[in-house]
Amino acid sequence: MPSSDRLPWPAEWPHHSGRRYWPGIVLLALFGLVAFGAGLGFVAIGVPGGVKYGLLAALMFMFGAFAMYYTRVRRPAGYTDVRSDHPATEMRYSLVAFVCLVGLMCCATAIFVLAAVDYWRGGTTAAALVFGVLGLGTATFVVAVLTGRVRRGRLTLSAAGIEQRGWTFSSFLPWEAFAGVKATYNGRPEVLVIAYANAEWRKQQFTRLWKIDRLPPVPMIEVDCAQFAVPPEGLYALLKHYIEHPEARVELGTDAVLTRLSG
Repeated sequence: MPSSDRLPWPAEWPHHSGRRYWPGIVLLALFGLVAFGAGLGFVAIGVPGGVKYGLLAALMFMFGAFAMYYTRVRRPAGYTDVRSDHPATEMRYSLVAFVCLVGLMCCATAIFVLAAVDYWRGGTTAAALVFGVLGLGTATFVVAVLTGRVRRGRLTLSAAGIEQRGWTFSSFLPWEAFAGVKATYNGRPEVLVIAYANAEWRKQQFTRLWKIDRLPPVPMIEVDCAQFAVPPEGLYALLKHYIEHPEARVELGTDAVLTRLSG
């Protein structure tokens, strides 16, 4: 496997594919600025109680804009989120993306709950109930994070096989179950580590409501490279190498993996 400065970019992945997301990023940022301005406007017209909604909405839009930039446009520059300690090598999902998602949902929950309280105090019961229900709905996401059902994911390579802990699911397949690996493009770079149809597949979906990501329909490890804080070509090269070279798997959990990536 070549070192990181010479890792090939798979032909299946278009170059500069992140450009298509810039209009959405700019639009979200503009919404955030408008919301911030609206919050200040409430002060100007003598309604200071509306400031909190403007500021929370602005923060929510900014979280969304930054998450889209970080996962869809920015390309990770290094392998600091690859850990290779006995007995496994672990590649973590992006911490920034996770924080942005949780922050966005916390802002939405706060907006709905505060609106429900304000409407209730103002005697508008119907609106209070509507916003209360919305607040309870988004609060279930926060609870799922606090209980660990939604969490920052990881991809773990060990002597036993490959384990993927996504945002909301876990999946494990032993090495002998895999038939091959290929790069695909589904709006963003992906790596499919394909298993045989009769493979022994250990899997679990942790949430019913907040299925941010889903288990694939057939036995495989489906890696959405945009979710990782690791260069996608490095993910592909590492998975391909250890699928095609069983004898090299003794390196997993050692510094040899990092050496392969860093050259």
